[in-house]
Amino acid sequence: MDDSRHATDGRPGDLTVGAPAGALTGRVSGGVLRIHTIPYATAEPFRPSTPAPPGPHDGREPIGDPLGDGSGTALREGVGHMQLTVTAPVDGVGAAASPDGASSAGGSVGARPILLWIHGGRFEEGHPSEPWCSTRRFAEEGIVAVSLGYRKRFDGFWRTRGDGRIGRPGAAPYRAVDDLLIALRWVRDNAAAFGADPGNVTLSGQSAGAGLALALASDPRSEGLVHRVIAMSPGLSRGSGSALRRLLARIGGVGPSGTADPGIIDRAYRLVAAVAPTDTAVGPRIREIRPRVPLMVTATSEEFHFVPPLIRADGLPGARAAARVIGAAHGGLGPLPPEAGDRPIGGVISDAAIRASAVAVADSSVAAGMPTWVGEFRPGEGTGIGPDGRVTDGAPHCVDLPRFFGREDGHPFHGEVVSFIRTGDPGWPRYSPPERTGRIWYGGGHLAVEADEPDPWGGVRRMFSRR
Repeated sequence: MDDSRHATDGRPGDLTVGAPAGALTGRVSGGVLRIHTIPYATAEPFRPSTPAPPGPHDGREPIGDPLGDGSGTALREGVGHMQLTVTAPVDGVGAAASPDGASSAGGSVGARPILLWIHGGRFEEGHPSEPWCSTRRFAEEGIVAVSLGYRKRFDGFWRTRGDGRIGRPGAAPYRAVDDLLIALRWVRDNAAAFGADPGNVTLSGQSAGAGLALALASDPRSEGLVHRVIAMSPGLSRGSGSALRRLLARIGGVGPSGTADPGIIDRAYRLVAAVAPTDTAVGPRIREIRPRVPLMVTATSEEFHFVPPLIRADGLPGARAAARVIGAAHGGLGPLPPEAGDRPIGGVISDAAIRASAVAVADSSVAAGMPTWVGEFRPGEGTGIGPDGRVTDGAPHCVDLPRFFGREDGHPFHGEVVSFIRTGDPGWPRYSPPERTGRIWYGGGHLAVEADEPDPWGGVRRMFSRR
């Protein structure tokens, strides 16, 4: 049977794409081709990565654990998480061949824009084929999407005192950033095989993934490989690589150049993570971010309000006084933002972890002369899906994901993202002093409404102005 014929006429089937990276086999369903977990780099633990050699790849099923429940397969030795998943409209594939070598020409529809996606997970977990972040809807709308994996924890982010900052002369960037730069070059070199335009690339991510997207966009080596960035609820670290964390890692057994012993790595990482309950244990730092391309950055108004200990703490007497102390410990010496309301502790933790990074990144982007757009998700009529997968009428961390990927029917955000990917303009006013206008989305689904508001993060900026 010629599977390529079945793949291109809209029915399910297998399809092999001839690309510079090799013969890449995936599955087609409903006009969308998906090739899972293609290796893009190889490396020894704690060592620099190099591009993966070209070769055939069976990507009909993902390699690894996309569900995060232990049900997946073992990662490949030497590749690990350095793999990517391509989701593309099959009618844009330039040339395809079935596994037995028969050729089949794809439709010629012009070069498609590219969306790169970096998953979150505190720089600790996640997978490029996780169902929660399926890019299928983008492919159905004519966008070639590539989801990027990367090395995690100490293997991807360990740094020493002299490493310097990303983008600075002589700096030694995080290995995960080096890995992802190889992935960006893989996308550039293989774009034509999927009918994609390497000159129209939007890099996106959420939480830790947004932090990595911003780090890549701040690295001069990404010039020409990324043309705009979407950073949702950016997770950036305040203390990554600090003297205390280096000391704890040493106590755990990780020396200056790392170690390949998994038991030692795990023990040392737990020690470091224990002193960072409201910060990522590793990862790019806020002051390293200097976006070099147009930027869209968003947050939610209740990022971590849903966390049970914070709910209980906000119900205790003296919660506002405690919030001021917690804020000061996180570099927030200004007044509590007015929107803290009856959730001062939850608000301060949310602001310290996410919203303060969002406003700092937006302000630095504008200062660098980059076109910048900001937005925030807030409660309102209608519901969304929270981080635990349950329906919510609030605006917690991760409520943006179904909206971004087009799974929350009726919410306008997905369409605005598609406009940004295609044209570089999401359709609302730019964020620029003195007004600093931002787009606000209230509520979820078909009941969501949106409005523009001057300086939606003004209170956060004032509290964390000295950070």
